[in-house]
Amino acid sequence: MSDALKYLMQIRPDAMESYFTFVKRSGDHLDDKTKSIISVITKVDKQTDRGFRQYLQRALRLGVTANEIIDALFVAFPTLGLSKIVWAVDILLEMELPEFDPGNMQCTPDWHTVMAEQDLKPGVNVVKDCDDKDLFIYKDNRGIRVYDSLCPHQATGITESALHGLELTCPKHKWKFDLSTGECTDQGDKPLMCFENKLENGLLLAFW
Repeated sequence: MSDALKYLMQIRPDAMESYFTFVKRSGDHLDDKTKSIISVITKVDKQTDRGFRQYLQRALRLGVTANEIIDALFVAFPTLGLSKIVWAVDILLEMELPEFDPGNMQCTPDWHTVMAEQDLKPGVNVVKDCDDKDLFIYKDNRGIRVYDSLCPHQATGITESALHGLELTCPKHKWKFDLSTGECTDQGDKPLMCFENKLENGLLLAFW
């Protein structure tokens, strides 16, 4: 919250509470993904650098895909114009988000065979070069989680040597991740990419 909003909250709390209630309730009939896309486009329209980065990452956490973000930018072309779209894409490129890598965006998502179910041990499993991806897999009595080895910060590959117990540390900027949850526990604020998975005919499959 900006200093100006904090000031207004202090001197006009009733009026500002009404405003924030209106903003919160105005999207009651929209799902969270749709609201997050609208927030991203709003920040692009206003060319708010920090806000765009923040709401873009929130949208990705909610499951909005890179292709949906690009589509939204083009659908909003009549109000944004090319210059604002280029402004947004320049920031995307600077952020080096793996979701926006051209190779990831051009492929058609599909199920990939990861490993035999019988070889999947409790705890952490490491799979190398699974259809061009390295994976970390965590299994416990609650289920299975399949993670991309790329750090969500700048798409740096994290190798098995960076794994200590359940803690995985990116070598570039020391982001740390808990493989039992995928959450970032130090330095950063984005979780590891977790792929949908299923067991079928004695095989572990993952979707990307």
